[in-house]
Amino acid sequence: MEVFGIFSFIMGIILMGKVKRLERILRENGIRARGMEGLGDQMRKQVGQIVLLTLETSDGDIMGKECKILDADEAWVLVLVNEGKWNQCEKLIRLESVQQIKVK
Repeated sequence: MEVFGIFSFIMGIILMGKVKRLERILRENGIRARGMEGLGDQMRKQVGQIVLLTLETSDGDIMGKECKILDADEAWVLVLVNEGKWNQCEKLIRLESVQQIKVK
């Protein structure tokens, strides 16, 4: 029975070394670990709130207008843009183009 304990201990050490190596490779390539909070997670927390978005692109439709966040995932956010007193429009925005979020 001691043989199985020693064998499992050695396998645990080997697997820990592999995990450390993979974490280092991910860090070197700029890939974030799942534990880190990204912009998609922040946007999911803001669902239902009114925000001002600053975008990287020159999309004049959204710049400087209040948007209500309807849904978000890791790559996209769905917002409802007020285009006047009675007009509203849904827009799908890629999170890569979002530079700044101001919560109202």
